[in-house]
Amino acid sequence: MALEHRHVVDSVDLSEADKAILDELQEGARTKGYLVDITGYHRNTVGHRLEVLEAADAIRCIHESTALYELSEDPRERTE
Repeated sequence: MALEHRHVVDSVDLSEADKAILDELQEGARTKGYLVDITGYHRNTVGHRLEVLEAADAIRCIHESTALYELSEDPRERTE
């Protein structure tokens, strides 16, 4: 049985890297490489945080070959 990962991240769980990524994605779709460059976080950190945010349905990859992501639902705005 697959584990349900939806909404595993809320505003309390967010790291500073998550916040920087979400801030950028609020402006529009961004590639992983762009997020690394603009946030200054290590590529591995950004990659891991993208995976966590995607598992939480906060973001989605809209173009896999270029690792282009967009914001789905900002966890900072969840009121659950």
